[in-house]
Amino acid sequence: MTLWTRLLHRRRLDAELEDEIQAHFAMAARARINRGETPAEAERQSRLEFGNTLLTKEVTREMWGWTQFERLGQDLRYGVRQMRRSPGLTTVAVLSLALGIGANSAIFSILNALLLRPLPVAAPEQLFVLQQQARTTVPQRFSYPMFERLRDSGSGAQAIASMSHVMRAQALLEGESQPEIAPVQLVSGEFFTLLGLSPRMGRFLVPADNENVRQPVAVIGYGFWQRRLAGALDVIGRKIRVNGAAFTIMGVAPEGFRGVWVEAPTDIWVPLAMQPQVHYAQNESVHNGDLEKPWPPQESIDWLDVMVRVDTPSVPAISGRLNAVFLEALDRFTRSESAASRRNFLERSLTLEPVSRGLSNLRQRFTPLLLAMMVLVVLVLLIACANTANLLLARAEARRREIAARLALGAGRAVLARQFLTESLLLSLAAAALGLAIAQWGSALLVRSALDVTSGPAPLAAGVDQRVLAFTMALSLATTLLFGLAPAWRAARLELATAIRAGSRNVTGGSRLTLAKCLVAFQVALSLLVISGAALFVRSLHNLAHVAVGFDTEHVLSVRINPRAGGYRPEQLSSLYRQVIESAEAIPGVRSAAVSMCGLAVECRSSSGGVNISGYEPRPGEEVRVQYSRVAPGYFSTVGVQLAAGRDFDARDSGSRVTVINQALAHRYFGNRNPIGQIVDAHVHIGEKEGSEVIGVVRDARVNRVREPAFPMMYYPLEGNVVYAESLEVRAAGDPTSIAAGVRQRLAAVAPNLPIDRITTLSEQVDRSLNQERLVSVLTTIFGVLALALACFGLSGVLSYAVTRRTSEIGVRMALGARPAEVTWYFLRESLALIASGLVLGFPVVLLVSRWFASMLYEIKPNDPLTLAASAAVLTSVAVVAGLFPAWKASRVSPVVALRHE
Repeated sequence: MTLWTRLLHRRRLDAELEDEIQAHFAMAARARINRGETPAEAERQSRLEFGNTLLTKEVTREMWGWTQFERLGQDLRYGVRQMRRSPGLTTVAVLSLALGIGANSAIFSILNALLLRPLPVAAPEQLFVLQQQARTTVPQRFSYPMFERLRDSGSGAQAIASMSHVMRAQALLEGESQPEIAPVQLVSGEFFTLLGLSPRMGRFLVPADNENVRQPVAVIGYGFWQRRLAGALDVIGRKIRVNGAAFTIMGVAPEGFRGVWVEAPTDIWVPLAMQPQVHYAQNESVHNGDLEKPWPPQESIDWLDVMVRVDTPSVPAISGRLNAVFLEALDRFTRSESAASRRNFLERSLTLEPVSRGLSNLRQRFTPLLLAMMVLVVLVLLIACANTANLLLARAEARRREIAARLALGAGRAVLARQFLTESLLLSLAAAALGLAIAQWGSALLVRSALDVTSGPAPLAAGVDQRVLAFTMALSLATTLLFGLAPAWRAARLELATAIRAGSRNVTGGSRLTLAKCLVAFQVALSLLVISGAALFVRSLHNLAHVAVGFDTEHVLSVRINPRAGGYRPEQLSSLYRQVIESAEAIPGVRSAAVSMCGLAVECRSSSGGVNISGYEPRPGEEVRVQYSRVAPGYFSTVGVQLAAGRDFDARDSGSRVTVINQALAHRYFGNRNPIGQIVDAHVHIGEKEGSEVIGVVRDARVNRVREPAFPMMYYPLEGNVVYAESLEVRAAGDPTSIAAGVRQRLAAVAPNLPIDRITTLSEQVDRSLNQERLVSVLTTIFGVLALALACFGLSGVLSYAVTRRTSEIGVRMALGARPAEVTWYFLRESLALIASGLVLGFPVVLLVSRWFASMLYEIKPNDPLTLAASAAVLTSVAVVAGLFPAWKASRVSPVVALRHE
């Protein structure tokens, strides 16, 4: 019989043991009666012969193996009674630990979703993505013909599939009138087979679906099926329109699968051949291709990621075969190129990079910040542990008589230590349960705040799963040891004679270095680290909020438009933009309006490499890169970017024959030369045989992110180019929010099919671009306040306990003539000594650790003396205030009342 079975049948086994003992007594007594003894004497002698029945039962239970469980149950029940006996201490300890554990679990859950959680597919460790390596920066994308070569190369890979990036598109279900913006991905027919998934309903895409553009099919995600169709069983065969193109729903993805892009959960998957029909146009690299023609047949447009399923031992061999096919194709593709361009292409090579945890653009950006936040919340938890340890030490001192009684009755020191650790474990488990609730709520809030998501499902599924639960349980056990060992060790070391004399309160030697005081100094040191970190991030955010961005943020309204999703054809764009601008400028209170390819402070980047600039000779190995945008006339004056030299675009400018550059490009590549009239060839317009003449220079503007200095920038006219603009900027005479409703109404009237994603002021747009920095600043401030409060609470608690224990000593001092001010200063001096010890311990740690934050700060050094001095001053001031109350309480002790305690 196993231990678990014996535990389940414990009562029956106890009854059987009792029956067996009684049967033994009866047999022994009957034998004695048969030998002539009286019944009473026979029973007495039998029991004497048998011995202690309770001991026999205990020995038998020991052999059964459940005694330890019984003792654990007794310790747990006793611990619960102790928690109920001290509700104030229990509440403070559980809340402080729960905040520390919850914050750690919340940050870890985001790290888990971003870095640790594998894709919910078959054997994710066998998934790889093809990457291109070269001496210079190269695009990590492939054309559809190149994908077909790699797929059909006979490389030995189990499967090869391709996919686009996830795009936001208008999705309209059959029978509905209001479309919604849904994430859509174009994939090859091998995509779901490569992932090893099984559909929840219907079937997945197959290679044949990529050839059938007349009756295209789509697969929808489980979340979309539940959210929009309420899990309808007749979903297979229903119609759905994606950016106006009709698809037949043929399958539903399994629950839990949200795509392979971690931060871009996908709702709809459609075949790659439908690229022109759904107007997909993003994340492309073009080399002599035509963006207005369908992309799949074109060799010169790279727009796909390629995934490969490979057995891990076969990776080198398969990588070599794929690389040979890739280089052979590049050799044929570049035969008509110049020698330099051909050499750059042929220097590339392919590698297989693991993608078991999915693809993500956020990992590199958010991982350092998340690790920094993890360090801070661990420090807060350590402070909470030290604070709880002090509380339990104080309670252990108050329980000396209980400990003495248990020692006198024969309790072992190991039993006492186990009891105290069990009570600590109960506190940790209660804090962990509350911390998990905090983590579940807090992780979702953090993700939404960091990614500026106000509605719909969170793009990053950070929540409590098995890994987060295991982390929280491990954290709970670690905290149990951290704050539970001190009182357990103290209880196990207590001498019986000392415990019996515990009634006397005449405890001297208050200035000696005790464990409780060491813990307070430790709290102060950690608090200094957290507070100084918070101060650095707050000052960094302040610097970012006041940086000159180079454009007017106060009087401009930014309208995010999407003419491609609205189904506008290239020949309609020029007329559409003219109507949009004229209708916006006709609104009362509007000074000007302009359309641009990209908005400001939204990280809309379009770059070009291999730029030729007249008069500039690149250094060996240097690749001249610029960022470009296309804008309508009057754009610079509308957004407040000042013209430094030359002229702005006007009605006579079109195509890419002329360009306006920014000062960053002029200073970097023209030096002291006058750039006006010079020629720049950026290879961004198909069909142009010559470069662009510089007609103007504008001042630098931080068009991507506020913390990024201006990148070398080229602006081209919107007219004469097929550009699906994404932004309309409207300059108001006063408050731009006052014209927002009018702009929306006018646009709906002149362009009813034009989707409007968002209308915000430029100041709000810039403010949103600082969401990440603001979130870090707010979190570190919260952690700093919490650390400060816990440290001050610990200091106040230790001093209050010292006053209580030394009441008799204080009474004697005051009876001998000590004044209240002297008593107050005596205890306040002790408080200052603890604070000073903590600061001396904390400053070297701050100087060492703060260097790690250097890359996350803006225009402030991690060891900034003013910040460190201010942090120390705040900590000292608040801690002194926290120590004043127990010091004042000591000065109010009456000598007569105090001496009665003797």
